[in-house]
Parts: sequence; C-alpha cells; structure tokens
Amino acid sequence: MRKGYKAVVNFFGVTLLVLGMAFFGQTSAQVISGDLVGTVMDKTGAVVPSARVEATKVDTGVKYETKANENGEYRFNNLPIGTYNVSASTANFATTTINGFVVALNKTSTLLITLEIKGAVTSIEVSGTTAALDTTTSQLQSTFESKDISDSAIAAREGTAAAF
Repeated sequence: MRKGYKAVVNFFGVTLLVLGMAFFGQTSAQVISGDLVGTVMDKTGAVVPSARVEATKVDTGVKYETKANENGEYRFNNLPIGTYNVSASTANFATTTINGFVVALNKTSTLLITLEIKGAVTSIEVSGTTAALDTTTSQLQSTFESKDISDSAIAAREGTAAAF
C-alpha cells in the first residue's frame, strides 16, 4: 500500500510541475511586436493582386517583405515595434511609399495602399503619420508615449496631479 501511495504522489507531483512550467513559460514571454495588415488597391478602388509590399524599419534599415494575395491583402506578423516606411509595387504600376507609419506594441495596424498606373506618375511618396486603426478587434485601448508617463510621474511628485 505504501508503494502505491508513493506512485500516486509522484504522478501528481510531476503533473503539477509540468503544468506549472507550461503556465509560467507562457505568461513570462514578452511581446515586443505588432502586426501590419492592409490592402493594395488602384485609384479606382480595385484590388491589386500579387503586389510586392516592403516595410523598412526607419531606425535600423531592416527590410521585411511580403506579397499581396489574390484579394490584394497583405500581412506582416510580429514586426518589431517602431516607425516604418512601407512601399508597394507591381508591374504596370508606380511604386507608392508611405513614410513614418508606426507599428505599435501588441496591436494590429491597418494600412491601405493605393497604386497609380505607371506612366501617369513615376513615383508617389506620402509623408506623415496616419492614425493606427485596429479593425481586427473591438477592444478599446490607449497608447502612451514615454514622455506622457514621465510628465505624469513628475506632476505626481510635485503634488500637481489631478485627483481621480
């Protein structure tokens, strides 16, 4: 009887250990990326299938490439957070580049890209930022810049923070 008791205790001990490692292994992983999705279209709103889409991280110059599917949709999964210049090109169309697009932490951002017919314009470049819109979820959330957090901490120390 004592031998059977030890076997049961060992079994449950090993099971708890394995489950604990699996749980803590998943929760301790840090996500330091975001996703970028969108559609490549022409000026009339028709989709442009098989367009080559490239996202270049501004601060490192690292390039990520993908290809739009038959519906003109493209997707970059797990892009490191930061600012990107995103361009799209395909045969018979001029290259379009959107500069300064921000990929935010743990968000899916949507960027629609419109291509011009080649010959009408040789290259299109758009500067500035667009508001990131996550159309893949109904969750509301806010993103804070490090300056906002720093200013709040200083205000709290000085006693000028508003009471909530």
